[in-house]
Amino acid sequence: MSGAPFRLAYLCSDPGIAADGHKGASVHFRELARALRVQRVDGREVALSPFMARGGPDAARSLPGLRVVGSAGGDGVERELRTFAASAAMLDALLESAPHDAVYERLALFGMAGLAYAKPRGLPHVVEVNAPLWEEAARYRSLGLPGTARAAALEVLHNASLVFVVSQALAAQLAALGIDRDKLHVMGNGVRLDAFDGAVPAPRPAPLRGKPVLLFVGSLKPWHGLEFLLEAFAACRTRRELGLWIVGDGPLRETVRAAAARFPGDVVVQGAVPHEDVPGILTAADVVVAPYGADAPEYFSPLKVVEAIAARRPLLASRTPSVIEACGDAPGVALHEPGDVLGFARALDALLSRGPAGVMDSEFRRALAWSQKARRVLAAVSPCGSRREDHVAG
Repeated sequence: MSGAPFRLAYLCSDPGIAADGHKGASVHFRELARALRVQRVDGREVALSPFMARGGPDAARSLPGLRVVGSAGGDGVERELRTFAASAAMLDALLESAPHDAVYERLALFGMAGLAYAKPRGLPHVVEVNAPLWEEAARYRSLGLPGTARAAALEVLHNASLVFVVSQALAAQLAALGIDRDKLHVMGNGVRLDAFDGAVPAPRPAPLRGKPVLLFVGSLKPWHGLEFLLEAFAACRTRRELGLWIVGDGPLRETVRAAAARFPGDVVVQGAVPHEDVPGILTAADVVVAPYGADAPEYFSPLKVVEAIAARRPLLASRTPSVIEACGDAPGVALHEPGDVLGFARALDALLSRGPAGVMDSEFRRALAWSQKARRVLAAVSPCGSRREDHVAG
């Protein structure tokens, strides 16, 4: 069967997520867009129209066909009100590019345009939720209108045709807030497997050559366990030759730079890199580490974990709910309790003695592909899609 293209509007009205950014949220949006474009709906090609609040200098190459609708200025409550008002501009952009057959939207604080466009037209409106945004903003940044932010987000979710969440914990949290369990479906983070299958190992930094290397890739945030990682590395280094390669940037950059100064030749801090460089960097490591602290949120889907699995590298990670859910039964994974230096050391010894031999392809790895997740999205937004989709929130 063939016919006119299936016209899908794909929205992100979060001004903190850039089309050409290197953060996990930007990568997630771009890679899902890439996967959606090559799928078909009942034999029809997908005509994808991406809309974002923030582009970037490389946006046109990163996300072809992107419409950048502008982002809010100001600070505090003023910024939040401007973000709310920006929904009108996003709605205007949807109307100008209409018609659309369905809307797929990444939930954003004060983002109401998808609902405003889809509901009066009776169109499928599927919403992806990556965090309880109103809580996350209040905890890690600032939120001047917490009640308004929460109410607006819940209004979108109550009215959505279907809601994809990145974890079982987030599904349970939204269900407790009154979102219909029957429309909550879990779909964790994904990867573009061909980027990893064809990855050439990146050159290791010169000081780390000739020794086993642990690799941390990601933002340098407190709950990512970097201070613990440095403590555990120092303890393990007394027992064996070992290198630590830290790739990323963030609030703890000075902490990790100080560690590099304490261990010259054994710790290298590279800073942030383009995401397309990550597969080669991961492939060059002996062990990838994801040392989340006990204070790490339970609701997120850790990109660094699924990318390590995609790269077929041994993974040493904290035994936290989000990690356990993301790892599943993937081979080559060793877990330690958060903050347990001895447990970290024992798990590292086991991984290094085993090497990468047991970290091969698996059904679990193949299920991480963005192409598979894109098919789930299209099943949800196409006619009767919610009846075909298996619901997994319980």
